Amino acid sequence: MANDLSTADCACPGCTCKCSGEQTFERDGKQFCSQACADLHPKGQPCPSSSCHCEQNLGADERNVSDSKLDQAVEETFPASDPISP
Repeated sequence: MANDLSTADCACPGCTCKCSGEQTFERDGKQFCSQACADLHPKGQPCPSSSCHCEQNLGADERNVSDSKLDQAVEETFPASDPISP
């Protein structure tokens, strides 16, 4: 999470929420209002704002696997991909 005190629009396509302070989630240099938005709404996870339905703006193929799950998988498998040093 970012500690920036400024307010910015959420980078999730179609999201109407604002990001500010401790409520900001960052991914790839962009600011999002929630973890669901930052992960592109895996399995259709809704936006936490009851007045925003940005999860409907993404196709199923765009949200099958969240970025955070991919990051975690890469971190878990990375040492196994390194060659054994002599």
